[in-house]
Amino acid sequence: MSDLDTFREKIDALDTELLRLLNERATVAKQIGAIKNREGLPIYAPERENRVLRSLVERSDGPLRPEAIRAIYREIMSASLALEKDIAIACLGPAGSPSHQAAKSKFGSSVRYLFFSDVAEVLAEVKGDKADCGVIPIDDPEHGLANQTLDQLAESENLAICAEILLATESHDDANTAARFFVMGRSANPPSGHDMTMLILRIEDKPGALVSALEPFKVLNINLSHFASRPASRGSQDVFFFVEADGHTRELQMADLYQKLSKCCRAVKVLGSYPKTAV
Repeated sequence: MSDLDTFREKIDALDTELLRLLNERATVAKQIGAIKNREGLPIYAPERENRVLRSLVERSDGPLRPEAIRAIYREIMSASLALEKDIAIACLGPAGSPSHQAAKSKFGSSVRYLFFSDVAEVLAEVKGDKADCGVIPIDDPEHGLANQTLDQLAESENLAICAEILLATESHDDANTAARFFVMGRSANPPSGHDMTMLILRIEDKPGALVSALEPFKVLNINLSHFASRPASRGSQDVFFFVEADGHTRELQMADLYQKLSKCCRAVKVLGSYPKTAV
């Protein structure tokens, strides 16, 4: 027997053991799904997914690269989710669109995708319990911030950002960049230990108002990494400022951030907390 045949036999034996373990894992996933359904818990748990992927990467001795480990387990998790429930993910169509590609990079190939023509329809599908999650664009290097998404987030109720997705793209100057998407769900995430929180600050459009609104972040030493603005509403002189802060909303509340913001903003809305995307 040649060396090649010997190694191929070893691969076959390893594949048989891997298949046995994958089916065993799938059986446990079905049991977990039954518990979630019985207790009314969301099937998709971003904070758990984040901890699992981070732990796998940290425990790996190679030669698989971190991105390969995440891609492999993305499909394993996708198959497990599909066993737990007939998962439906709403996104902007058509099939193969950037939103669909982003959704597949997060949820894999084993779940069901629903396609819609605008962000409002995606959010309505999630809010109406016709989709488990929705994927919407927030930032595209080619076209800038998705203003339609920002406007819909400002109006949304009973929905929360539960995860973010970075989709690699290639710009006109051939530089590798990333388009950004949010995953929307019906319930807030518990902390993962590595979170961001998106807030809307409603302030009066006058000199010094924004500086005053951002002062609590400076005082509490809370880092901000994202910033955008939109008109508050027709006929109003107020402005919505979208800010992204380090930390989970529970941590920010414990630091008295929201109490301090309420003194210098007309309104504060928490859009959701979500694990930082591994890069």
